[in-house]
Amino acid sequence: MERSFIVTKESEYLQDLYETMRFSNQQNKFVKEFFIENGIEANIYLMGGNGCMNCPFEEYNKKEIRINIKPTENDLIKFSKMLCKPDENDLQAFRKTSKIAKEFSQRCVDEKIVINLYEPRISDYFDSLGCYGCSYSQFPSGEDLYIKVSSEHLGDTDIVEGFTEIKISDFYIAKEKYEKEKKSMNG
Repeated sequence: MERSFIVTKESEYLQDLYETMRFSNQQNKFVKEFFIENGIEANIYLMGGNGCMNCPFEEYNKKEIRINIKPTENDLIKFSKMLCKPDENDLQAFRKTSKIAKEFSQRCVDEKIVINLYEPRISDYFDSLGCYGCSYSQFPSGEDLYIKVSSEHLGDTDIVEGFTEIKISDFYIAKEKYEKEKKSMNG
């Protein structure tokens, strides 16, 4: 079954999605500032750690926080003794015992930076989907979100607070309009 909706800002799903986006923006700003302060030129990075999702790490598990970079030539020269060998994506982790890794993890804890981001699963908001998966497509429209959900397990009577059902054709009309606007903005 396939159903489409306008999801309003009152919905739990959209609030959860915005919270994850806020965490991501906070994380990006923090990393950018940290890199500038420490003379790290890399602009590709990956941070993570063994710990909870969508909440900051605490003092007791700060040693689990990792920062990996795709180093520039200058980074390789400046941090060569602090970096581990490259992984399959050419990312190199700062060694756990390095000054950079220790400072990074302590600042993440002190500034309550969320390390592991987890975007909400749309299937968690529909009773009929339970643990079943689904495919979906979504795009923003002002403060709202258009979403189309498809699954053989999706019930036709599921009502999710903040989700207003619309015709599939209305979803595609809005999507076409959105894509045209996006294309004209990107020139």
